Amino acid sequence: MSKLTINGSMFKRAGAWFGIFKRITFYGGNSLVLASLHGNAARTNDRGRIIDIVPIYQGRKIDFEVEMEPAELTVVTRYGNIRFTFADTTKMLIEGDPGLGLRFSKTMDKHETVHPRRDGAWEGVFKSTTNFIFKGLDGSGIDFDGGRGYWNYEKMSSDVVAGFTQPNAEGKFTLVLEEFRYGGYVRDEYPTYAEAKASMQAEWDAFYANMPAFPGELEEDRFAVQYMLWSLLTGPSGNAKHIQIMMFAGAMGSQWQMCQNAVALMQNPEIALSLLLGPFDQMSAEGQLADIQDDINCECQRIKPAVHGWAVLQFMRRYQLLELWPREKVEELYKGCAKWSSWVLKYRDEDGSGLPVVFHGDESGVDDTSLFADHLVLLTPDTASYVTLLYEGTAKLAALLGHDDEAAYWDAQSKKLLHTLIEQMWDGEKFVALTPFKHEKVFSSSVAHYLPAMLGDRLPAEILDKLVDDLNDPETFNSPYGIPTENMQSIFLTKDAFGRGAILPSVMIFLCTGLWDSHRHADARRFIETYCNAIRKNEFPLLASPIDGHDIYSGTWPRCAYTILCGLLAEEK
Repeated sequence: MSKLTINGSMFKRAGAWFGIFKRITFYGGNSLVLASLHGNAARTNDRGRIIDIVPIYQGRKIDFEVEMEPAELTVVTRYGNIRFTFADTTKMLIEGDPGLGLRFSKTMDKHETVHPRRDGAWEGVFKSTTNFIFKGLDGSGIDFDGGRGYWNYEKMSSDVVAGFTQPNAEGKFTLVLEEFRYGGYVRDEYPTYAEAKASMQAEWDAFYANMPAFPGELEEDRFAVQYMLWSLLTGPSGNAKHIQIMMFAGAMGSQWQMCQNAVALMQNPEIALSLLLGPFDQMSAEGQLADIQDDINCECQRIKPAVHGWAVLQFMRRYQLLELWPREKVEELYKGCAKWSSWVLKYRDEDGSGLPVVFHGDESGVDDTSLFADHLVLLTPDTASYVTLLYEGTAKLAALLGHDDEAAYWDAQSKKLLHTLIEQMWDGEKFVALTPFKHEKVFSSSVAHYLPAMLGDRLPAEILDKLVDDLNDPETFNSPYGIPTENMQSIFLTKDAFGRGAILPSVMIFLCTGLWDSHRHADARRFIETYCNAIRKNEFPLLASPIDGHDIYSGTWPRCAYTILCGLLAEEK
């Protein structure tokens, strides 16, 4: 079983909007960081850093290592250990062995304060976004700035703060940090550390027990993979009425990532449904979804590919949705998908061709793709494929709910778009993009031209065979690590560029799920085995290089892909 690590991630409980990072600097400057994930805070240059935390012994900072389990982070020192856990999504408890303590320090920004509250507690107000109550338990305490509650009226902040835990009669300390979105307050009672840890462990155990095992050696990484997916979930807060998931610790995933993660976590149906419904929280009156939204911010000037239909179809191949979720929730999902579909149909068919338009490379989902090297606005075959599945998924939801006329309408729209995709974009050898209105053919070295393979056997056999045969060429797209976003012979190839060479989780997800139920099933299995084995051996890179498989970025997305694709392999066992 692979070990959990805080490096490249953080320690937090599913649903929480704060947690612990490890901050690494030069010359022994390691510290832990209490960090906020709320929209305004997480977008700051310091990744939402609230306050630095360092272990101390006899008043001095000491060296430490970090060990992590699902319900506990342990700071290991030569003098004993300090342990962190979560009682719930707003309360973190910390306990230290005799003689050990913690120092909390920060140069405060404007309007940030730390001030005393009742019963020896302190309140920290940070980034105009979040408050924390610091409260010692079991006879221990905490003290900031010698108890003065210092205020610098010229800087309008508490200036430079330093807080130190105070031991109880046994030399130990227990501390609770409780987060508040509005003003904080001190509670009369708090859970014990043991109660908090047991609660966090039980929640993780219930989540993990629902997730299926993976075949062979792929199982070795499942524990750590699914822990990151669980821990980086955030709960309802502010403008976010549903569960969401971070792409990285401190960076919210986009709306199409919510759909992909819903499929990865479908064995936890309440979480999965919330991920599917969440993007509808800030849907426009006309039906457009935002690109990215969190509890505070909403980026809605662009979109991401419309993959709710793909997600619905993935659920429906495994479950009876009316047995999985309450009918009213399935109705809510249908209404959101229908409104999203209507928006694409009405507002993105720019030239009346029946093909959806893309106004920016980001909207393709492979942001800097070479497909847009010479064009800003295009009709693209990958976008048409996503929308074909969107209409189909919407139709199947309507049929399931007994909305027969609407089901027939969306089914007809899906078939019509599939026909138009083939008739206008297949030139006999390949799928091409088109310029709007003039319909000039555009062909690049991007994988976008091959992504219609996600449609599987909806395509004529000879077309699907040509696409997959081309993807199998080791000189162009069939790298030892997966299918890259750019032809490996292309002048645009940049091994770690998002859409011009890297192997993306989304590309592997949509290609492989599409081919899995097609007559090219064996190719899907081979692509999955190649990619999943490659990323597990290279620390789950987000942008896997087709040259050596490496990357400096990781996060939930490759783990989402690993979970979905290993789940397909598990179906055969």
